[in-house]
Amino acid sequence: MNNVPNNGEHPDSLPVPKPVGFFGAARHILKRIFGGAPPFQVKETTLLLAVSLFMVVAYNSVFYSKVFAIYPLGLSHAVFHAALSIILFALNFVILTLVGSRYTTKPVVSVLLVLSSAVCYFVGTYRILVDSEMLQNVVQTDLAESLDLLSLRLVLYLLLLGALPSFIVWRLDVNYPAFPSWLWKKPTQIGIALVVILAALFASSSTAASFLRAHKPVRAYANPAGYIYAGAKFIGSHFAVRDRAIKPYAEDAHRETHGDRRRLVIVVVGETARADRFSLNGYARETNPLLKREEIVNFTNVMSAGTSTAISVPSMFSHLPRVSFNAKTALYTENVLDILARTGVSVLWRDNNSSSKGVALRVTYEDFKTAKTNPVFDIEARDEGMLVNLQDYIDRQPGDVLVVLHQMGNHGPAYYKRYPKEFEVFTPVCTSNQLNECTPEEINNAYDNAIRYTDYFLSKVIGLLKRNDDRLETAMLYFSDHGESLGENHMYLHGYPYVLAPIEQKHIPVVFWFGQRFPIDLAGIRAKANEPYSHDNLFHTLLGLFDVKTKALSPELDMISPFLNRTVTPATTARP
Repeated sequence: MNNVPNNGEHPDSLPVPKPVGFFGAARHILKRIFGGAPPFQVKETTLLLAVSLFMVVAYNSVFYSKVFAIYPLGLSHAVFHAALSIILFALNFVILTLVGSRYTTKPVVSVLLVLSSAVCYFVGTYRILVDSEMLQNVVQTDLAESLDLLSLRLVLYLLLLGALPSFIVWRLDVNYPAFPSWLWKKPTQIGIALVVILAALFASSSTAASFLRAHKPVRAYANPAGYIYAGAKFIGSHFAVRDRAIKPYAEDAHRETHGDRRRLVIVVVGETARADRFSLNGYARETNPLLKREEIVNFTNVMSAGTSTAISVPSMFSHLPRVSFNAKTALYTENVLDILARTGVSVLWRDNNSSSKGVALRVTYEDFKTAKTNPVFDIEARDEGMLVNLQDYIDRQPGDVLVVLHQMGNHGPAYYKRYPKEFEVFTPVCTSNQLNECTPEEINNAYDNAIRYTDYFLSKVIGLLKRNDDRLETAMLYFSDHGESLGENHMYLHGYPYVLAPIEQKHIPVVFWFGQRFPIDLAGIRAKANEPYSHDNLFHTLLGLFDVKTKALSPELDMISPFLNRTVTPATTARP
C-alpha cells in the first residue's frame, strides 16, 4: 500500500526539508535547554550516567596530575589509567544512584555540582587537600576570612562548572522509574556499577593495589568522592560527641605559693608564621628589628601539632600529645586553661582570629575581631587592639594572671591585609588572593611585611609587661600555630595532612621574654634553645610556670621550670 499523506498530495510533490546544519542544530539544542522549546526528555539513569561522566572530566584535573606524576602516561600504565577513570565514573554513579529519587535527584545533583566546582577551584588554585581536618577548619573560619578567598576566578568556576550544569539539569524532563520497579532497578544498577569497579580493579590489579595501599592522599583528591567521604567522616565525628559532658583532668592539681610574689604571663598564639621567615632564625631580611633589641629567648627547632588552626590551637593547650591528639576528645576534656583557672589563676582569652577553637569556652573570653570591639581598626581589626585596656584587667586581678592573645597574624591568602600600610617595607606586594597569579617576590614581600607587624605587636606586648616589672614577675611566650606554604612545589597556604605536609607548614617560630623580676636562668634556657620542642611542651610549661603540682605534669616537657631559681630573691636572678 502506498503511504499517501492525508492531504492527498503525492510524497514526491512535498517540499524537501533543508538540513539545519551545525549552527541550526546548536540553536535548537539551546532553545530546548534554556527555554523557547519543550525540554529534553531523559531517563533518570541516563542523567546520572551523564553527570557521573561530567564530574570525572570537569573536576579531576589535579587528581589526574597527581596520578600521572606517579604513573606517567604511556603504554605501560595505559590499562591502569583507563581502569582508574572507569572506577571514578562508576563510583560517581553509585553515589548519585544511592541518593536519587523523584524528589531528590535534581536537588542533590545540583548541590554536588556546585560544591564540586568550588572544590575544583580551591584544590587547583592552592593545591589544598579537602579532608576532614580541612572541613573542620572551614567550618570554624569566620565570614571575613572567607571573603579573603573570594575572587572573579572562583565566581567563574561556580558559574560555569557549577551553576550552568545545575541549570541544565533542572531544565531536563526526567523520567523516573515508577513504583515498585525502582525497588529492584536501583539495587540492580548499583550492583552492575560495583561489578564494573571490581572488573576494573582486577584488570589493573598489580598497579591498582600499590596505588590503593601507598597513595592514600592522592586518592583523596578524587572529586567529588574525596570530599564526600571527608564530609561524612566530619559529620559523623561531630554528632558522635554532641552533648557530652566535660571530662575533668588533673583533678589533683594544686598550686604552691611563694610569699607575696605574683606572676603575669602573656601567651601570644601566632597565626600562620613560619620559622624561616624570622630574621632571628637567620632569614636574610630584617623581619624582627624590634625583637632583636630585647632580651628574648629564641627557640629555633619547634614543630607545630597540626597544619591548621582548628587542630593546632586545641592541641597546644591539651594534655594530649600530637601523635594521639583527637579534636573530639580535646573539646570535651579540660585543658590547661581550665586547670589553671581551677587552681586560682585569673585567665583571660582575647581573640582577633576566628575563635579559640573550643579552648576558652570555660574562661573569660573577649572578641576583638570587629570595629565595634577592637579600637585599632583600619581595613580590618588589628592585633594591637587586643592590648587596649588590658592593663585595667591586670590591675583588677588579686593574684597570678594568664592572658592569651590570639593573633590574626599572617592569615592568608590576603597577606597584604594583615598589616597597616606603614609596615609595607618590602615591595611590590601581592594584592590578590590568587597567589598563583602573583610573582614569588610579590607573595614573599606581602608575607614578610605581615611578619614585621607581628614583630611590632610582640614588642608592644613586651612593653606592657615592662610597665608591670616593678611589682610582678612577668613573662611572654609566643608560639605560632602552624606555618605556611608560599608556592614551594606549587603549594600554597596550609592544612595539608601532617605526615605529608612540607616543613614550611610545620616549623614554627617560638620566642620567650622574661622580666627583670622573673627568677630565670637566661643563660641556661638559652643553652637549650636549639633543642627540639613542639606544641606538646606548652601544656606542661604553663603548669610549671604557675607552680602547679599534679601527676599530669611531665617535668621533661616543661621548657621553663628547670631554669627557675625559686630559692633566691629576684635581685640575685642569674642573668648574663
